[in-house]
Amino acid sequence: MPDATTHILHMDLDTFFVSVERLLDPKLNGKPVIVGGNPYGRGVVAGCSYEARAFGVHSAQPIRQAFRLCPTAAFLHGNYLHYAEYSKLVSELLRELTPVCERASVDEFYLDLSRCERLTGNAYEWAQSIQHTVQGETELPISFGLAANKLIAKVATTEVAKKGAARHHTVELGREREFLSPFPIRALPGIGAVSEEQLEAYGIRRIGQIAELPSMLLQRLFGKTGQNLHQRANGIDHSPVITTREQQTYSRERTFGADTLDPEFLFSQLLSIASELASDLRAAKILTQKLTVKLRYTDFQTVTKTLSCSWTNEDRTIYKLAEKLFRAVYTRRVKVRLLGIEAHSLLPDLEQEFLFTETKPFNPVYATIDLLKEKYGKKIIGFAATHASASNPDVGHAS
Repeated sequence: MPDATTHILHMDLDTFFVSVERLLDPKLNGKPVIVGGNPYGRGVVAGCSYEARAFGVHSAQPIRQAFRLCPTAAFLHGNYLHYAEYSKLVSELLRELTPVCERASVDEFYLDLSRCERLTGNAYEWAQSIQHTVQGETELPISFGLAANKLIAKVATTEVAKKGAARHHTVELGREREFLSPFPIRALPGIGAVSEEQLEAYGIRRIGQIAELPSMLLQRLFGKTGQNLHQRANGIDHSPVITTREQQTYSRERTFGADTLDPEFLFSQLLSIASELASDLRAAKILTQKLTVKLRYTDFQTVTKTLSCSWTNEDRTIYKLAEKLFRAVYTRRVKVRLLGIEAHSLLPDLEQEFLFTETKPFNPVYATIDLLKEKYGKKIIGFAATHASASNPDVGHAS
């Protein structure tokens, strides 16, 4: 076991999408399962079981090819909301069990177990305890790699632990280069198809061959990334585990320069606020299931009301619920000073996992709108109802 003061744990949920589907439908256990949609469609494999992999199926493979290789598999459309819920559950559980936790992706986590031996004892035993707790609480299989840095811990998980019955592997301090050496170059995080092709053109097929090359040669071949490539091939990685507490709410509100009774103006502002909030959620890749509208009258009396909705980050859906809430809270014939909308009960939006499937859980129109706003500014496009008040000097400020 590592005896260094630094102990980095990498944890990876095994065949995550398939594992969640099997929790929802135990009849899928033991059968080849492919998540990606219609086998006759134009999508790609988002995830597959080990039974399907035995036929040559793998992630990002065209779904039609997967069907030719394994026609008896169960082909499922991705249930991304359930995946997000389970990812959040595991993330919250790990943060309860460890002082420093980073969610790297929907099914991948880094934990820093360093300098906690007095509280937890042996790092390896603690890692095993975390693994057993996650599997016991969620019924999801999870693998781990334990090493002195993030790079080695990740390779230990993906190249060794997930292929073994125990689903864990430890790399001792000082043996990082030796550990990496026999693996194919694509196993080194950061090497993609282009880099792999360039290296293989020089006859380099193993990570150990990269480590043996002079750093200056790699810099001449790959520019600034050459030195970093040399370090990583030698097992050197100084990147920290970044603790990021997930934001619990997103909100937008607007205080008007002049208090108003004008219903047309108020609804246009509500629509504008809803659009801004939806854009914030999409930028953060977050979905909301609950909205609160806040209204402050001219006499500073503040009222709020909350309602649930289907998971969303779309402008129209948020506005429709906000409009309903506004009508419920605006009960006095008194001027309004402030309007706001808050989104809570949040989940990560896994739309990126399904960009290449034929059925997308999001409206692509909003992706175009967000792209235009990012390129030309937030005011380049919006709902017509909001433009009438855009030049109104009494709009005030938003937050």
